Amino acid sequence: MALSEQEQQTLREIEESLLADDPKFGSSVGDDSGFTGGAPGGSITLRGVALGVLGLLMLLGGAMLAQQSLWFIALSVAGFLVMLGSGIWMLRGGGAGGRARTSSRSGARSRTRAATGGGRRGSGFSQRMEDDFRRRFEGR
Repeated sequence: MALSEQEQQTLREIEESLLADDPKFGSSVGDDSGFTGGAPGGSITLRGVALGVLGLLMLLGGAMLAQQSLWFIALSVAGFLVMLGSGIWMLRGGGAGGRARTSSRSGARSRTRAATGGGRRGSGFSQRMEDDFRRRFEGR
């Protein structure tokens, strides 16, 4: 179910306020997710889909030919590993394209922080939580 334009705008405003309140949290969550541009999560590429299909074919071919020789089981295992690897690769952003998108997004976020005053605003709930967290781990 798609969100309306007003709901998307509200989510963008919430995300920007969270990033302005706690930039460390924003960087720890990750630069690939969110509504401020880019694809949420990973990027499905033709190369990744082709690798997934190749892995599936290897898996099925090895399973069908396993009665002929037990060495075809290794083909099935290799096919599974290719499928798994392509899925992980696509979820992580598909190589260099994901890294370029990440650097451009982090630059946009730093510009947003500079425009909103750069630091934390007041001593809100997030500031108290961060102070409690720091006290807990500095005490050890």
